[in-house]
Amino acid sequence: MPVKADGDKVEITFWTQDSTTYMNWFKAAVEEFNEQSETVFVNAEYFPNFSDKLSQAFAADQQPDVAFTWQGITPWAKAGKLAPVSEDCLTKEEMEAQFYEGALKNKIYEDTYYCVPAEINVESPTLFVNMDILSEAGKELPDSWIENNGPASWDELYQFARELTITEGDEVVRSGLAYAYSSWEAMFASLIWQYGGDYRDEENMVVHFDTPEARQAAEFMLEYCQGEDAVSDSGTSRYDLFTQGSAAMCIGAPWYASSFSTDAEGMNYQVFNMPSFVEGSDPYCVATGGWGYIVSSAADENVQKAAWEFVKYMTTTEMTESWALGTGALSSDKNAFASLEYDPEVGSVEKCVAITKEILPFGREDGAYTMDASQLLYTICRQQLRQMVEDGDIDAALATMEAEGNAMIDTNVNR
Repeated sequence: MPVKADGDKVEITFWTQDSTTYMNWFKAAVEEFNEQSETVFVNAEYFPNFSDKLSQAFAADQQPDVAFTWQGITPWAKAGKLAPVSEDCLTKEEMEAQFYEGALKNKIYEDTYYCVPAEINVESPTLFVNMDILSEAGKELPDSWIENNGPASWDELYQFARELTITEGDEVVRSGLAYAYSSWEAMFASLIWQYGGDYRDEENMVVHFDTPEARQAAEFMLEYCQGEDAVSDSGTSRYDLFTQGSAAMCIGAPWYASSFSTDAEGMNYQVFNMPSFVEGSDPYCVATGGWGYIVSSAADENVQKAAWEFVKYMTTTEMTESWALGTGALSSDKNAFASLEYDPEVGSVEKCVAITKEILPFGREDGAYTMDASQLLYTICRQQLRQMVEDGDIDAALATMEAEGNAMIDTNVNR
Protein backbone atom coordinates (compact mmCIF):
# COMPACT_ATOMS: atom_id res chain seq x y z
CA MET A 1 0.00 0.00 0.00
CA PRO A 2 1.19 3.55 -0.71
CA VAL A 3 2.68 5.41 2.24
CA LYS A 4 1.54 8.95 3.06
CA ALA A 5 4.11 11.72 3.16
CA ASP A 6 4.66 13.89 6.20
CA GLY A 7 4.43 17.66 5.95
CA ASP A 8 3.98 19.56 2.70
CA LYS A 9 5.88 17.33 0.30
CA VAL A 10 4.43 16.76 -3.16
CA GLU A 11 3.47 13.08 -3.44
CA ILE A 12 4.06 11.18 -6.67
CA THR A 13 3.30 7.62 -7.72
CA PHE A 14 6.05 5.45 -9.16
CA TRP A 15 5.63 2.07 -10.83
CA THR A 16 7.96 -0.67 -11.98
CA GLN A 17 8.12 -4.47 -12.15
CA ASP A 18 8.07 -6.77 -9.13
CA SER A 19 11.15 -8.90 -9.82
CA THR A 20 13.10 -9.61 -6.65
CA THR A 21 16.26 -7.80 -7.76
CA TYR A 22 14.30 -4.72 -8.84
CA MET A 23 12.22 -4.50 -5.67
CA ASN A 24 15.23 -5.02 -3.42
CA TRP A 25 17.11 -2.17 -5.08
CA PHE A 26 14.23 0.25 -5.58
CA LYS A 27 12.82 -0.08 -2.07
CA ALA A 28 16.15 1.06 -0.62
CA ALA A 29 16.71 3.74 -3.29
CA VAL A 30 13.22 5.23 -2.95
CA GLU A 31 13.48 5.27 0.85
CA GLU A 32 16.83 7.06 0.56
CA PHE A 33 15.34 9.63 -1.82
CA ASN A 34 12.33 10.26 0.42
CA GLU A 35 14.57 10.81 3.43
CA GLN A 36 16.82 13.37 1.70
CA SER A 37 14.21 15.26 -0.35
CA GLU A 38 12.59 18.25 1.30
CA THR A 39 9.95 18.69 -1.39
CA VAL A 40 9.01 15.30 -2.89
CA PHE A 41 7.68 12.02 -1.53
CA VAL A 42 7.54 8.92 -3.75
CA ASN A 43 4.97 6.16 -3.36
CA ALA A 44 6.40 3.13 -5.15
CA GLU A 45 4.33 0.20 -6.39
CA TYR A 46 5.57 -3.01 -8.02
CA PHE A 47 3.63 -5.20 -10.43
CA PRO A 48 3.79 -8.63 -12.06
CA ASN A 49 3.19 -8.66 -15.82
CA PHE A 50 4.34 -5.06 -15.71
CA SER A 51 4.38 -4.50 -19.46
CA ASP A 52 0.68 -5.33 -19.74
CA LYS A 53 -0.13 -3.37 -16.58
CA LEU A 54 1.53 -0.19 -17.84
CA SER A 55 0.10 -0.44 -21.37
CA GLN A 56 -3.40 -0.93 -20.00
CA ALA A 57 -2.97 1.99 -17.60
CA PHE A 58 -1.91 4.35 -20.42
CA ALA A 59 -4.80 3.16 -22.58
CA ALA A 60 -7.23 3.99 -19.77
CA ASP A 61 -5.45 7.25 -18.82
CA GLN A 62 -4.74 5.79 -15.38
CA GLN A 63 -0.96 5.76 -15.62
CA PRO A 64 1.35 6.61 -12.71
CA ASP A 65 3.18 9.92 -12.44
CA VAL A 66 6.52 8.18 -13.06
CA ALA A 67 7.33 4.73 -14.40
CA PHE A 68 10.53 2.79 -14.87
CA THR A 69 10.08 0.66 -17.96
CA TRP A 70 11.92 -1.03 -20.82
CA GLN A 71 9.13 -0.60 -23.36
CA GLY A 72 9.49 1.52 -26.49
CA ILE A 73 8.18 4.94 -25.53
CA THR A 74 7.64 6.44 -29.00
CA PRO A 75 3.97 5.41 -29.38
CA TRP A 76 3.13 7.01 -26.03
CA ALA A 77 5.11 10.13 -26.87
CA LYS A 78 3.41 10.40 -30.25
CA ALA A 79 0.01 10.07 -28.55
CA GLY A 80 0.85 12.94 -26.20
CA LYS A 81 0.81 10.78 -23.09
CA LEU A 82 4.39 11.52 -21.99
CA ALA A 83 5.93 14.74 -20.77
CA PRO A 84 9.15 15.81 -22.53
CA VAL A 85 12.22 15.53 -20.33
CA SER A 86 12.33 18.75 -18.34
CA GLU A 87 15.40 20.93 -18.70
CA ASP A 88 15.36 21.15 -14.90
CA CYS A 89 16.17 17.44 -14.99
CA LEU A 90 18.53 17.28 -17.98
CA THR A 91 18.88 19.35 -21.13
CA LYS A 92 19.13 17.66 -24.50
CA GLU A 93 22.83 18.54 -24.62
CA GLU A 94 23.41 17.17 -21.13
CA MET A 95 21.68 13.90 -21.99
CA GLU A 96 23.77 13.40 -25.11
CA ALA A 97 26.95 14.18 -23.20
CA GLN A 98 26.09 11.86 -20.31
CA PHE A 99 24.57 8.78 -21.97
CA TYR A 100 25.67 6.34 -24.67
CA GLU A 101 24.16 7.06 -28.07
CA GLY A 102 22.67 3.56 -28.25
CA ALA A 103 20.85 4.14 -24.97
CA LEU A 104 19.16 7.25 -26.35
CA LYS A 105 18.04 6.18 -29.82
CA ASN A 106 14.65 4.86 -28.68
CA LYS A 107 14.07 7.62 -26.12
CA ILE A 108 13.57 10.44 -28.63
CA TYR A 109 10.60 11.49 -30.80
CA GLU A 110 10.69 14.42 -33.23
CA ASP A 111 14.02 15.59 -31.78
CA THR A 112 12.70 15.66 -28.21
CA TYR A 113 13.60 13.22 -25.44
CA TYR A 114 10.73 11.65 -23.48
CA CYS A 115 12.68 9.16 -21.36
CA VAL A 116 15.88 9.22 -19.33
CA PRO A 117 17.74 5.90 -19.63
CA ALA A 118 19.30 4.05 -16.72
CA GLU A 119 20.84 1.27 -18.79
CA ILE A 120 22.14 0.41 -22.19
CA ASN A 121 20.55 -2.94 -22.86
CA VAL A 122 23.18 -5.34 -24.16
CA GLU A 123 21.67 -8.67 -25.21
CA SER A 124 23.36 -12.03 -25.85
CA PRO A 125 27.02 -11.02 -25.55
CA THR A 126 27.71 -13.01 -22.37
CA LEU A 127 28.84 -16.58 -21.68
CA PHE A 128 28.10 -18.17 -18.31
CA VAL A 129 29.78 -21.42 -17.19
CA ASN A 130 28.66 -23.68 -14.33
CA MET A 131 31.97 -24.61 -12.74
CA ASP A 132 30.50 -27.44 -10.66
CA ILE A 133 29.26 -29.22 -13.79
CA LEU A 134 32.71 -28.84 -15.35
CA SER A 135 34.29 -30.34 -12.22
CA GLU A 136 31.84 -33.28 -12.24
CA ALA A 137 32.66 -33.87 -15.92
CA GLY A 138 36.39 -33.76 -15.24
CA LYS A 139 36.82 -30.69 -17.42
CA GLU A 140 38.86 -27.54 -16.82
CA LEU A 141 38.45 -24.15 -18.39
CA PRO A 142 41.14 -23.28 -20.91
CA ASP A 143 43.55 -20.78 -19.33
CA SER A 144 43.10 -18.56 -22.39
CA TRP A 145 39.43 -17.99 -21.54
CA ILE A 146 40.38 -16.28 -18.28
CA GLU A 147 43.29 -14.41 -19.83
CA ASN A 148 41.23 -13.13 -22.78
CA ASN A 149 37.80 -12.86 -21.09
CA GLY A 150 36.38 -15.63 -23.23
CA PRO A 151 36.92 -18.21 -25.98
CA ALA A 152 38.84 -17.16 -29.08
CA SER A 153 36.22 -18.43 -31.53
CA TRP A 154 32.79 -19.99 -31.90
CA ASP A 155 34.40 -23.24 -33.01
CA GLU A 156 36.48 -23.42 -29.83
CA LEU A 157 33.40 -22.77 -27.69
CA TYR A 158 31.27 -25.23 -29.66
CA GLN A 159 33.80 -28.06 -29.38
CA PHE A 160 34.01 -27.49 -25.63
CA ALA A 161 30.20 -27.50 -25.43
CA ARG A 162 30.02 -30.78 -27.37
CA GLU A 163 32.13 -32.48 -24.73
CA LEU A 164 29.71 -31.32 -22.03
CA THR A 165 26.47 -32.20 -23.84
CA ILE A 166 24.53 -35.31 -22.78
CA THR A 167 21.94 -36.78 -25.12
CA GLU A 168 19.46 -39.65 -24.99
CA GLY A 169 18.56 -40.57 -28.53
CA ASP A 170 17.67 -37.33 -30.30
CA GLU A 171 16.99 -35.51 -27.03
CA VAL A 172 19.46 -33.20 -25.30
CA VAL A 173 19.15 -33.92 -21.58
CA ARG A 174 22.05 -31.69 -20.53
CA SER A 175 22.89 -28.73 -22.71
CA GLY A 176 26.56 -28.08 -23.22
CA LEU A 177 25.63 -24.54 -24.28
CA ALA A 178 22.04 -23.39 -23.77
CA TYR A 179 21.06 -20.57 -26.11
CA ALA A 180 17.63 -21.34 -27.53
CA TYR A 181 13.99 -20.43 -27.02
CA SER A 182 13.61 -17.43 -24.72
CA SER A 183 15.58 -14.26 -25.54
CA TRP A 184 17.35 -15.67 -28.60
CA GLU A 185 15.88 -13.06 -30.94
CA ALA A 186 18.80 -10.80 -29.97
CA MET A 187 21.16 -13.58 -31.03
CA PHE A 188 19.26 -13.71 -34.33
CA ALA A 189 19.87 -9.99 -34.90
CA SER A 190 23.55 -10.42 -33.98
CA LEU A 191 23.95 -13.21 -36.48
CA ILE A 192 22.37 -11.19 -39.30
CA TRP A 193 24.87 -8.39 -38.66
CA GLN A 194 27.79 -10.81 -38.34
CA TYR A 195 26.90 -12.41 -41.67
CA GLY A 196 27.12 -8.94 -43.23
CA GLY A 197 23.41 -8.13 -43.47
CA ASP A 198 21.09 -5.70 -41.74
CA TYR A 199 17.35 -6.03 -41.23
CA ARG A 200 17.03 -2.28 -40.55
CA ASP A 201 16.19 0.10 -43.40
CA GLU A 202 15.50 3.49 -41.86
CA GLU A 203 15.72 5.36 -45.16
CA ASN A 204 12.71 3.47 -46.52
CA MET A 205 11.03 2.94 -43.13
CA VAL A 206 10.84 -0.85 -43.53
CA VAL A 207 12.55 -3.99 -42.23
CA HIS A 208 14.08 -6.84 -44.23
CA PHE A 209 14.10 -10.36 -42.81
CA ASP A 210 13.54 -12.35 -45.99
CA THR A 211 17.23 -12.13 -46.91
CA PRO A 212 20.20 -14.49 -47.42
CA GLU A 213 21.87 -13.24 -44.22
CA ALA A 214 18.73 -13.79 -42.13
CA ARG A 215 18.42 -17.28 -43.62
CA GLN A 216 22.03 -18.03 -42.63
CA ALA A 217 21.25 -16.76 -39.12
CA ALA A 218 18.16 -18.98 -38.85
CA GLU A 219 20.05 -22.02 -40.12
CA PHE A 220 22.82 -21.40 -37.58
CA MET A 221 20.31 -21.22 -34.75
CA LEU A 222 18.57 -24.44 -35.75
CA GLU A 223 21.78 -26.37 -36.38
CA TYR A 224 22.97 -26.42 -32.79
CA CYS A 225 19.66 -27.09 -31.05
CA GLN A 226 18.45 -29.93 -33.31
CA GLY A 227 19.95 -33.01 -34.87
CA GLU A 228 23.37 -34.56 -34.47
CA ASP A 229 25.17 -31.24 -33.91
CA ALA A 230 22.86 -30.12 -31.10
CA VAL A 231 24.39 -28.77 -27.90
CA SER A 232 21.24 -27.04 -26.59
CA ASP A 233 17.75 -28.05 -25.57
CA SER A 234 15.38 -26.29 -27.95
CA GLY A 235 12.21 -26.03 -25.88
CA THR A 236 13.20 -24.55 -22.52
CA SER A 237 14.47 -21.09 -21.63
CA ARG A 238 18.26 -20.99 -21.64
CA TYR A 239 18.18 -19.09 -18.34
CA ASP A 240 15.99 -21.77 -16.73
CA LEU A 241 18.19 -24.56 -18.05
CA PHE A 242 21.26 -22.92 -16.55
CA THR A 243 19.80 -22.03 -13.15
CA GLN A 244 18.23 -25.48 -12.82
CA GLY A 245 21.56 -27.18 -13.49
CA SER A 246 20.50 -28.63 -16.85
CA ALA A 247 23.08 -26.68 -18.83
CA ALA A 248 26.85 -26.55 -18.38
CA MET A 249 27.04 -23.17 -20.14
CA CYS A 250 24.59 -20.63 -21.49
CA ILE A 251 24.53 -17.51 -23.63
CA GLY A 252 22.82 -14.62 -21.92
CA ALA A 253 22.68 -11.00 -20.88
CA PRO A 254 24.54 -9.27 -18.03
CA TRP A 255 21.43 -9.20 -15.82
CA TYR A 256 21.62 -12.99 -15.47
CA ALA A 257 24.50 -12.55 -13.00
CA SER A 258 22.45 -10.60 -10.48
CA SER A 259 19.47 -12.94 -10.79
CA PHE A 260 21.57 -15.99 -9.93
CA SER A 261 21.66 -14.80 -6.31
CA THR A 262 17.90 -15.36 -6.02
CA ASP A 263 17.24 -18.07 -8.62
CA ALA A 264 20.40 -20.16 -8.12
CA GLU A 265 21.79 -19.11 -4.76
CA GLY A 266 25.33 -20.33 -4.20
CA MET A 267 25.96 -21.29 -7.83
CA ASN A 268 29.65 -21.55 -8.62
CA TYR A 269 29.90 -19.93 -12.04
CA GLN A 270 32.27 -18.09 -14.32
CA VAL A 271 31.43 -15.35 -16.80
CA PHE A 272 33.07 -14.33 -20.08
CA ASN A 273 32.37 -12.40 -23.25
CA MET A 274 31.10 -14.36 -26.24
CA PRO A 275 33.30 -14.60 -29.33
CA SER A 276 31.86 -13.82 -32.75
CA PHE A 277 29.54 -16.52 -34.01
CA VAL A 278 30.79 -15.94 -37.55
CA GLU A 279 34.50 -16.35 -38.29
CA GLY A 280 36.08 -13.09 -39.43
CA SER A 281 33.29 -10.88 -38.10
CA ASP A 282 33.34 -8.44 -35.22
CA PRO A 283 31.16 -9.59 -32.27
CA TYR A 284 28.15 -7.42 -33.13
CA CYS A 285 25.29 -7.57 -30.64
CA VAL A 286 22.18 -5.66 -29.66
CA ALA A 287 23.00 -2.63 -27.51
CA THR A 288 20.07 -0.31 -27.19
CA GLY A 289 18.05 1.81 -24.83
CA GLY A 290 16.64 -0.43 -22.13
CA TRP A 291 15.05 0.50 -18.83
CA GLY A 292 14.45 4.19 -18.24
CA TYR A 293 12.21 6.74 -16.53
CA ILE A 294 9.12 8.34 -18.07
CA VAL A 295 6.75 10.97 -16.68
CA SER A 296 3.05 11.22 -17.48
CA SER A 297 1.85 14.35 -19.28
CA ALA A 298 -1.47 13.98 -17.42
CA ALA A 299 0.13 14.95 -14.12
CA ASP A 300 -0.28 18.59 -13.09
CA GLU A 301 2.63 21.03 -13.23
CA ASN A 302 3.71 20.60 -9.60
CA VAL A 303 3.60 16.82 -9.82
CA GLN A 304 5.59 16.81 -13.06
CA LYS A 305 8.20 19.08 -11.45
CA ALA A 306 8.42 16.69 -8.50
CA ALA A 307 8.61 13.70 -10.82
CA TRP A 308 11.55 15.12 -12.76
CA GLU A 309 13.34 15.90 -9.48
CA PHE A 310 13.03 12.20 -8.62
CA VAL A 311 14.23 11.13 -12.10
CA LYS A 312 17.22 13.47 -11.92
CA TYR A 313 18.25 11.90 -8.62
CA MET A 314 17.81 8.36 -9.92
CA THR A 315 19.88 8.89 -13.08
CA THR A 316 23.04 10.38 -11.65
CA THR A 317 26.21 8.43 -12.38
CA GLU A 318 26.30 7.23 -8.78
CA MET A 319 22.74 5.91 -8.84
CA THR A 320 22.97 4.18 -12.21
CA GLU A 321 26.18 2.51 -11.03
CA SER A 322 24.36 1.31 -7.92
CA TRP A 323 21.39 0.13 -9.97
CA ALA A 324 23.64 -1.68 -12.44
CA LEU A 325 25.44 -3.60 -9.70
CA GLY A 326 22.13 -4.36 -7.99
CA THR A 327 20.46 -5.72 -11.11
CA GLY A 328 23.36 -6.83 -13.31
CA ALA A 329 22.58 -4.25 -15.97
CA LEU A 330 25.02 -1.99 -17.78
CA SER A 331 24.74 1.68 -16.88
CA SER A 332 23.68 4.02 -19.68
CA ASP A 333 26.10 6.60 -18.29
CA LYS A 334 29.38 6.99 -20.18
CA ASN A 335 31.09 7.99 -16.93
CA ALA A 336 30.00 4.95 -14.94
CA PHE A 337 32.50 2.35 -13.79
CA ALA A 338 35.63 4.13 -14.92
CA SER A 339 37.36 1.43 -12.89
CA LEU A 340 35.60 -1.56 -11.37
CA GLU A 341 37.61 -4.11 -9.44
CA TYR A 342 36.86 -7.81 -9.79
CA ASP A 343 38.56 -11.19 -9.49
CA PRO A 344 39.05 -12.62 -13.02
CA GLU A 345 39.13 -16.14 -11.57
CA VAL A 346 35.59 -15.88 -10.16
CA GLY A 347 32.22 -15.14 -11.73
CA SER A 348 30.48 -12.11 -10.23
CA VAL A 349 28.19 -9.21 -11.09
CA GLU A 350 31.22 -6.94 -10.92
CA LYS A 351 33.15 -9.02 -13.43
CA CYS A 352 30.12 -9.31 -15.71
CA VAL A 353 29.52 -5.55 -15.76
CA ALA A 354 33.20 -4.72 -16.21
CA ILE A 355 33.93 -7.05 -19.12
CA THR A 356 30.64 -6.29 -20.90
CA LYS A 357 31.84 -2.73 -21.40
CA GLU A 358 34.38 -4.19 -23.82
CA ILE A 359 31.48 -5.23 -26.09
CA LEU A 360 29.94 -1.75 -26.38
CA PRO A 361 31.99 -0.68 -29.44
CA PHE A 362 30.30 -3.55 -31.31
CA GLY A 363 26.79 -2.87 -30.01
CA ARG A 364 24.06 -1.82 -32.45
CA GLU A 365 20.67 -0.38 -31.66
CA ASP A 366 17.79 -2.57 -32.76
CA GLY A 367 15.67 -0.21 -34.87
CA ALA A 368 14.35 2.81 -33.02
CA TYR A 369 12.95 4.22 -36.29
CA THR A 370 10.29 1.45 -36.24
CA MET A 371 8.80 3.26 -33.20
CA ASP A 372 8.59 -0.03 -31.32
CA ALA A 373 11.75 -2.09 -31.72
CA SER A 374 10.81 -4.05 -28.59
CA GLN A 375 7.66 -5.34 -30.27
CA LEU A 376 9.60 -6.05 -33.45
CA LEU A 377 12.25 -8.24 -31.83
CA TYR A 378 10.66 -9.52 -28.64
CA THR A 379 7.17 -10.20 -29.95
CA ILE A 380 7.19 -10.60 -33.73
CA CYS A 381 10.63 -12.19 -34.18
CA ARG A 382 10.38 -14.19 -30.96
CA GLN A 383 7.09 -15.79 -31.97
CA GLN A 384 8.36 -16.74 -35.42
CA LEU A 385 11.64 -18.15 -34.10
CA ARG A 386 9.72 -20.34 -31.68
CA GLN A 387 7.45 -21.52 -34.49
CA MET A 388 10.51 -22.20 -36.63
CA VAL A 389 11.85 -24.56 -33.97
CA GLU A 390 8.58 -26.47 -34.02
CA ASP A 391 8.12 -26.85 -37.78
CA GLY A 392 11.57 -26.09 -39.24
CA ASP A 393 10.01 -23.75 -41.82
CA ILE A 394 12.59 -20.98 -42.17
CA ASP A 395 10.94 -19.47 -45.26
CA ALA A 396 7.63 -18.97 -43.47
CA ALA A 397 9.29 -17.56 -40.36
CA LEU A 398 11.33 -14.95 -42.26
CA ALA A 399 8.48 -13.93 -44.56
CA THR A 400 6.11 -13.53 -41.60
CA MET A 401 8.65 -11.49 -39.61
CA GLU A 402 9.08 -9.13 -42.53
CA ALA A 403 5.35 -8.79 -43.25
CA GLU A 404 4.33 -8.31 -39.62
CA GLY A 405 7.27 -5.99 -38.93
CA ASN A 406 6.39 -3.72 -41.84
CA ALA A 407 2.70 -3.77 -40.91
CA MET A 408 3.69 -2.67 -37.40
CA ILE A 409 5.82 0.18 -38.75
CA ASP A 410 2.99 1.31 -41.03
CA THR A 411 0.58 1.31 -38.09
CA ASN A 412 2.99 3.24 -35.87
CA VAL A 413 3.78 5.85 -38.53
CA ASN A 414 0.15 6.42 -39.50
CA ARG A 415 -1.44 6.10 -36.07
